Amino acid sequence: LPIVWLNNESKKERILKRSIQSALGYTNSELMKQQSAGTLIEEYNAHMGVGKLKVYDIHGWDVGRVEELLEAVGDVALVVFDMLDNVKFPGVRNDARTDQILEQMYQWGRELSVRIDAPVMATSQVSREGCGMQFPEQHMLKDSKIGKQGACDAIIMVGKSEDPMLEHSRFISTPKNKLAIEGVPSLRDEVLFDKDKGIYSEH
Repeated sequence: LPIVWLNNESKKERILKRSIQSALGYTNSELMKQQSAGTLIEEYNAHMGVGKLKVYDIHGWDVGRVEELLEAVGDVALVVFDMLDNVKFPGVRNDARTDQILEQMYQWGRELSVRIDAPVMATSQVSREGCGMQFPEQHMLKDSKIGKQGACDAIIMVGKSEDPMLEHSRFISTPKNKLAIEGVPSLRDEVLFDKDKGIYSEH
């Protein structure tokens, strides 16, 4: 089954390029070399499977149009919203606060997951108070207060320190995880990030 990436933040071509780069572990120069040789897509399909990742631009779309697209696509392994915050949600009161609107959006995303019988993942930025923190708290999701958090089964945070000595480190945590396995502690770990290849790895 395919992974469906719903994009309203960047360009589709950029997402596909980065995905190929991360999957194959190539730098930009290595990627261009394989592309010039005409072997890049064949190599990627051999590694990932043909049609495994489907990226759709949904800039300016509302939830109804998104649902129509997913119905047309059919069964999926995973849906990624980048970003769910930017999808339009008709019928919202004019006086509704941003956090109230986002709470409705994330509740819709959770209900969508049940209807399509597949996990739904939504990316989000952190607020200013979480910038530069290794392990931001769940209330630091941008514009949310507690709205997004209440609608999520799990929250995975990627933190970054302002210490220049930790430039290549990222800090992964799960400040909320209703899917946790009994006896297994919440994730809180430091990993290395290779920005040239878009790859996280353990020390």
